[in-house]
Amino acid sequence: MTNIVKQQYPRMTKLRSVTTDSHQSLDDKVMSFKPFDSNENYIKFLNFQYRLMAKVAPLYQSKQLISVFNDLTSRCRLDYLKQDLIDFKQSISTGENNELNALSLPAAIGWLYVIEGSKLGAAVLAKQVGKLDLSDEFGARFLAGPGNGRGNAWREFMKSVESVNLSEQEEETMLEGALNAFNFAHTCIDNGLEQA
Repeated sequence: MTNIVKQQYPRMTKLRSVTTDSHQSLDDKVMSFKPFDSNENYIKFLNFQYRLMAKVAPLYQSKQLISVFNDLTSRCRLDYLKQDLIDFKQSISTGENNELNALSLPAAIGWLYVIEGSKLGAAVLAKQVGKLDLSDEFGARFLAGPGNGRGNAWREFMKSVESVNLSEQEEETMLEGALNAFNFAHTCIDNGLEQA
């Protein structure tokens, strides 16, 4: 981030700084499985993404979060992931997962930071799926960007995060939430891709 961006988005700067190592480690772990080398590898990648999104999907219906992010419900990618898995004739678990509903607002914002931030990386991944003849119409819907563009969507998200009135302790809780989200993503990979 530039100094100007850091000044405009101090909270986002903290989130990025605290999670950089876990984020890089996660990226490295995902790419080590070569998700775009074959359909088989890509299906493992899809299942990882589905487990992650199924975990956080309840947050996109949270009234307390919608009061902060007014377009939140439209940002959820779970339905796109379901359709992508159906394209490959994969079974989809339908169990309820409401554990994150108990999160405080600051912790939930931390989780959302991780999930929404992943959409920026999805822009790079979306270019890779062409190797497998996949697109936003078959197999890779969840990688498609929003209608107003990824950059615009991310800037709106950052502004909303900065606008929330949080105490110093609540900011720490937000940072812990982001780290917990990355830890969960690591667990999904360790218990999913390696055993798939």
